[in-house]
Amino acid sequence: MDLQLQYPKLQTITFSNQLLKLCHEARTTENTKTLFDLSRTEFFTPFGIILLSGTIAECLAQKKLCTVRKPQKALTKKFLSGIGFNKFFKMKNGDQKIESRNVQLRRLNSIDYLFTDQILEVFGDSLRMSEGVVGSLKMALNELMTNAFDHSESERGCYVCAQSYPATKKIRLCIADFGVGILGSLRKINKYNSLDSDNEAIMLAVQEGVTSRTDREGGYGLNHINRFIEVNEGKMHILSGNGKIFWNYSSNKKGKETKQTVLYPFGGTVINLLMNADREGFYFLKSDEGGIF
Repeated sequence: MDLQLQYPKLQTITFSNQLLKLCHEARTTENTKTLFDLSRTEFFTPFGIILLSGTIAECLAQKKLCTVRKPQKALTKKFLSGIGFNKFFKMKNGDQKIESRNVQLRRLNSIDYLFTDQILEVFGDSLRMSEGVVGSLKMALNELMTNAFDHSESERGCYVCAQSYPATKKIRLCIADFGVGILGSLRKINKYNSLDSDNEAIMLAVQEGVTSRTDREGGYGLNHINRFIEVNEGKMHILSGNGKIFWNYSSNKKGKETKQTVLYPFGGTVINLLMNADREGFYFLKSDEGGIF
């Protein structure tokens, strides 16, 4: 009997337990054919796109036959095509032209500095940033993606996708790998091998200088991103193993963080960012004149 997975109306990180359950079922089933039914889906975020795409890629690597039932809603179908989903899986019916406010779905097996520049161009269309902040974010993004290649042990690198929402003045960025997770990576280092939980490992990983690298300095990617999100009054989720931590820096909940345990552990790491794209803001590094970041 074939496996049919019905995806929800909203594919966002808010519904991560539901989406992770579908991911788990697809990856662990003994069925050789799986239908990913997106007919009811009306809204995707980069998190939803990456988790779906990575799940399908994992199933294909297991020699499973995967088919996709496209969304019924025309705008959702057009968005999936325009973000690169169809091209990614060589689906028919062509692709829409990529819009400048999006970063098309990519799977990277090595660092691509031009791609990082493309992400920062999307940010720059909506955020006024000093050169220092642009340089800091570039370094942080490159390190986050390098971590996926160096430490995750993912056979398929990392997935990246971003989208700007002009109507709500928001930017969403998601970076994910399907590797061993933060806890599995840090435990390889003697001073971190006593870590007990995924949430403990996530909290440690956002501290400056914490890394599983032994050959060179590191541990600045998540720390720099977290600092920027705080100044931006945005939001950040990190999901790894059965841990999920949410940092909410919005003005009415500044500094609040929420720890959760997901029902279906994710074998890898997801970093999901929501930024405020307000052109009135201007972001500096501490080393910049008059800096606040």
